[in-house]
Amino acid sequence: MDKRELDEYIESLWYLTEEGEPCTGDERRHGKDIFTGPVLEELRQQGFITTDSADKITLTKKGYDASRQIVRCHRLAERLLTDVLGLQPKETEEGACDFEHVIAPEIADSICTLLGHPGECPHGLKIPGGACCRGERDTLASAIVSLDRVRVGEPVKISYINTLSNTRMHKLAHFGIIPGAEIKVHQKTPAFVLQCGNTQVAMEEDVAKEVYVIAPPSEDELEKPERRRRWGRGK
Repeated sequence: MDKRELDEYIESLWYLTEEGEPCTGDERRHGKDIFTGPVLEELRQQGFITTDSADKITLTKKGYDASRQIVRCHRLAERLLTDVLGLQPKETEEGACDFEHVIAPEIADSICTLLGHPGECPHGLKIPGGACCRGERDTLASAIVSLDRVRVGEPVKISYINTLSNTRMHKLAHFGIIPGAEIKVHQKTPAFVLQCGNTQVAMEEDVAKEVYVIAPPSEDELEKPERRRRWGRGK
């Protein structure tokens, strides 16, 4: 059994056991993954599961951690494909299945932070938290925020635009509001107005919520050496 096939079985065990509860009998099938005797034996030998006298399958700590990480990567990939690339949720499954096998935990944490530590995948299923989420959901600002959250006068760079409206996308592009463009919020009331180069562009707040920008770090964040390096502020 190669690593990818093993990962698929481990992922299926997450769904079957509902995060660690034992399963038996008819539950030993998830989609195309059938837990035959040889499959169970290999999972046991590699330390991912245990079985008891009642023939119940239970994930070991190793199995729980491995399956949890695979599911986390899969659902973060779905969010990335939906929120950043604008795919429909039904279009994300194949890509997410490929992502889950190659995303390292550190990269998954970076994606999670980029997306603002989402709690659910596009299908409404819970995304297991990572090290980046523990105690930081309220204190660590995402590197990417929607434009409506930017302070007036603060220069930012557009990261991506999350809209399903081609008309809206073309209209924004006409005014130079495209990924990579540097802009700033000129005012928020009585109308939302952007400064894009020498042009001021008025838009509805709902549209501003679909424009995501790279937010500069706060002064507190710049106290951290890794944040200073990332923003070119020295060592």
